[in-house]
Amino acid sequence: MTALWLPYTVPDLAPALEFYRDRLGLPVVDGWSRDGEGAREVGTVLAAGPAFVELVSPVAPGPVPVAFEVGDVDAVHARMPPGDVLVPPHTYPRGHRGFEVRGPAGATVMVWRER
Repeated sequence: MTALWLPYTVPDLAPALEFYRDRLGLPVVDGWSRDGEGAREVGTVLAAGPAFVELVSPVAPGPVPVAFEVGDVDAVHARMPPGDVLVPPHTYPRGHRGFEVRGPAGATVMVWRER
């Protein structure tokens, strides 16, 4: 395992940044903005010790996954029961490769690797 990512979708990024960056003191390590499907998506990644908090706005439909960054996406995918894979391995819009799988108690888990 390379890193644990905790993504949160928020209706408004500014108050979330005020809380996590300004009040908790988490440093910003990445950010992006892109147009797609009639809306502008913006996001910010903050370091939280050995983990990362990823804030994304606007709120995306569906469950928000817990994300694990790994060294070899295909090796991890090969260990998953096919019926548990929700989204097969592919390249996401920001360029990273990964897949989504049903975890314990129905949690959505994203397994990915940076570009």
